[in-house]
Amino acid sequence: MTQLAQNIVNGLALGCVYAGFALGLSLLLGILGIVNVAHSAMLMLAALVYWELVNALGVDLLIAIVPVLVLFFLLGLGLQRTFARRMEREAESTVLLVFFGVMVVIESLAVMLWTTDTRNVALGYLDGTLRLGGINLPASRLVAAVLTLVLFGATYVFLTRTLVGAAIRGLAQNRDVAAMAGIPVRRLSLLVFAGGVALAAFGGVVLGMTLPFSPQEHVRWLAWSFLIVIVGGLGNVASTLLAGIALGLVEVLVGSFLSFQYTYLIIYLLLAVALLARREGLRGTPARTL
Repeated sequence: MTQLAQNIVNGLALGCVYAGFALGLSLLLGILGIVNVAHSAMLMLAALVYWELVNALGVDLLIAIVPVLVLFFLLGLGLQRTFARRMEREAESTVLLVFFGVMVVIESLAVMLWTTDTRNVALGYLDGTLRLGGINLPASRLVAAVLTLVLFGATYVFLTRTLVGAAIRGLAQNRDVAAMAGIPVRRLSLLVFAGGVALAAFGGVVLGMTLPFSPQEHVRWLAWSFLIVIVGGLGNVASTLLAGIALGLVEVLVGSFLSFQYTYLIIYLLLAVALLARREGLRGTPARTL
């Protein structure tokens, strides 16, 4: 029973981290209809920048989060102004090709600058284990899970309790009607895209806090993120969190009986089943529930 409780706690914490990986992708799909396959490359690049700030420059683990998010928000502004806004009405195949190109460019730059070595962020005061009864939990994973829960709560309140959030939900439902109602569609699209990139950077931060990483591993996190988004629904903040937690529990509980290769195989099969079951496709409006 103690081992089962340990696995459940590990799965819950890991699931919160996975949900943090997927939130930015979920909002871009649900609100703008953009299939950002470069999401995981942005996430990995953010993890490397976070590693640089903490390991090379000695910035505090928690303080370093702020410059990473600001930097990637500005990066999102630049990407949206240069080409992303032109993708909002393009065919899905065109969007996929463009963002695949962005993914390749980011991955190539990351390999050039940081090589393919696996890296770990120096955890410092978070490099310890909390013990409660017979259950152990790494402090860094607990902090990452708490930060993710706070982010999800703030995002949910922003989207459901503010005028800007209401306008964004109107944009998600029907872009043309929102424009006719006087909603500044172009400005909101810019804000949402930049925010989605910043949320991808947050995923990179919690990745750096909890797991080793390298520039060429990001495709795995892209698959995990897509599975969470498909199961949780496009733009649905609460369901994205629940889907991430479910994925973490599945990985940990299945991994306690099978080797990690079979665990990954099961998760990829779940992704395939979810894609087959989703008849309206990734950009289908019926799933944009916010």
